[in-house]
Amino acid sequence: MIVKMKKVMILTMEQDRAAALSELQKLGVLHVRPVVAPRGADLDQAREKVEVLNRVIARLPKTTTAEPSGRDVRELAHDLAKLLDEQKTKQNQIEALKAEAFRIEPFGSFDPAAIQALADKGITLKLYRAPLKKTPDLPKGVSAEHLAVRKNDGYWALFAAQPFDWEGAEELRPPTASLDELYGTVAGLEEQIAAGERELSHSAGDRRALQKLLAHAEAAAKYEEVRAGMGREENIAYLEGFVPAQDVHKVHDASAAHGWGVVVNDPGPEDDAPVKLKPLRWAKPIQAIFEGINILPAYNEADVSGVFMVFFSLFFAMIVGDAGYGTIFLLLTLLLRKKLPQNASNLLMVTSICTILWGLLSGDVFGLSPEILAKAGLDKIQLPFLTNSRSAENLMGLCFLIGAAQITIGHAWNVWDLLREKRVKALEQLGWILTTWYMFLLADHMVLRGNMVSYIGSPAALVPFTGSAADYMVLIGIVLIVLFMMKPAEFKDGWFNMALLPLNLVNNFTDVVSYVRLYAVGAAGFAVANAFNTMIFGGTITWWWGIIGAVLVFFAHVLNILLAVMGVLVHAIRLNTLEFSNHKGITWSGTPYRPFAKPDAAA
Repeated sequence: MIVKMKKVMILTMEQDRAAALSELQKLGVLHVRPVVAPRGADLDQAREKVEVLNRVIARLPKTTTAEPSGRDVRELAHDLAKLLDEQKTKQNQIEALKAEAFRIEPFGSFDPAAIQALADKGITLKLYRAPLKKTPDLPKGVSAEHLAVRKNDGYWALFAAQPFDWEGAEELRPPTASLDELYGTVAGLEEQIAAGERELSHSAGDRRALQKLLAHAEAAAKYEEVRAGMGREENIAYLEGFVPAQDVHKVHDASAAHGWGVVVNDPGPEDDAPVKLKPLRWAKPIQAIFEGINILPAYNEADVSGVFMVFFSLFFAMIVGDAGYGTIFLLLTLLLRKKLPQNASNLLMVTSICTILWGLLSGDVFGLSPEILAKAGLDKIQLPFLTNSRSAENLMGLCFLIGAAQITIGHAWNVWDLLREKRVKALEQLGWILTTWYMFLLADHMVLRGNMVSYIGSPAALVPFTGSAADYMVLIGIVLIVLFMMKPAEFKDGWFNMALLPLNLVNNFTDVVSYVRLYAVGAAGFAVANAFNTMIFGGTITWWWGIIGAVLVFFAHVLNILLAVMGVLVHAIRLNTLEFSNHKGITWSGTPYRPFAKPDAAA
């Protein structure tokens, strides 16, 4: 569920502002919303410290073997930040020197002082670049030396006993150092940068201490942000924010103890209240996905963690599809369990087990042929629906069925919410449920020639476009949508929704059909694995080819696993966050609940 929030305003005397903020930070329950735009020198300085520490930590090598240096962490952070600035400056110098070397390279390596020595003797030397195809005529009394060609240009050195200009050619600035000097300086700077990198490596063991310092710096920056964002009226300072309803008593207790004024209200639609999810325990692992792609439902929407968890696990299993791959995922998860976040570890455990079960039921184990699986006795646990001669049609039909079911859950959820609010708009959502199941029948009829309906005897009442009961069902659904989409008073401003209804009905059909991607990606994975197995081990196998083939098969399956993981990231997440969420009305525009708290008190 989405934890209920209360909108809170806290008032205190101006002279007690710092003490009030300190107490609120200790309390750690108030999500602050600035009253005025936060700004100020102290805030800028605090944010700069956070930025510097983030930059330092990001540049430290990620190693678990380095030992802490034992140095004062603040002094260390200062020195490392200075080192990074020096490294950046040196890198910029190297780039500038290399650019200069590239510019003068056609003229070769010579001492630039020689140009001045010639000038002292009354001889003018100039460097030029001129196009090869249309090299201009040399000035009178000028000697020239053609030194090099680069692309379509020639590079020249011109000499004369008097000043001159070469019309039609580009005069180039003489170098300030020779090529050898430039390359030597570059080499020296690169060695200094390498030494700096070694110093960073030696500080890798201080990462934990620096991260702790960063947490305190972020808390200090947040403190300054809250302080700068407070409102003021004469000698009264105040701030606004949101508190979980079950924690409001903590604010009241603190206000009684410290003499604050407190105003508590329910947040309105315009308040953009933050979101704190509290999903059912079994659905909590799906928060790893929410955090990974940074999405949350809005405060006035629904917590769909349970639906997301069930269908994501199913989609993961169908897309990966291979019991062998699922076993690999499970073993890796168990091996890395202590290093992974708990939600991510639990989610991988569930999805891996689901993949193993799906692979066994559908006869997919490392892309091995049915004959090999039968010899191993695995054919006895296969589900005929997924492995018989109609398996392709069955799987596609199952995808349509899953799509219609998930979309129906979204609309049925809306019906329940609207009925609780006693709104007749619930009938519109019922209309969408009827049209969704008609779209399932239409997809089954058009794509699969009624394959799914054949399992219940192919009743004529379920055949689209024949004047059947299904056709009447969709007509009733459309009528309900039209009549209860909006109130008559809203038609003037919302008429375009009515005009878009035909397009929305088509989208309803495409949403149901789009679930076939589960079959397509899973079938592609099996086809790739089976093709590699057949190509590599399809003929006579010698001992040396067995070794080479095993290596080739290993890399082929690794590639296939990576493609399967990409399929999960693209398709399994998309079907939940777009197709299902659009029908449920989830915009994923929620702001995460981040309480104003000290590092050790933050949840």
